[in-house]
Amino acid sequence: IARSGDGGTILALKKIAPVRLMKNKFWEQVRDREDQGETAEQLSEFLGRGRAKRGMFEGNLDEGELEIGQAAALVKEIQPVSEMMEEIIREFNESAGQLKNLIL
Repeated sequence: IARSGDGGTILALKKIAPVRLMKNKFWEQVRDREDQGETAEQLSEFLGRGRAKRGMFEGNLDEGELEIGQAAALVKEIQPVSEMMEEIIREFNESAGQLKNLIL
């Protein structure tokens, strides 16, 4: 995710149920099939059962369906939750201090 960058996800499978996918080998196969004009039934058959589980829960980054939103481009690093919380609290306190100075 941290390396996906702008344009790292794309809306696909519109004939079945539109979903934003991370670009990977599975997405390339979906794109090729959609470009060839496959029907919803053909795409559903290719998708099969357990494709999302394979990607999102089992971590198969090549063959799995990786549903992810455009916000993925905003993720620049993977941090422990403790660091994220410290950052959020620090930024909140900075913002609150700036607002307090505006009021006084």
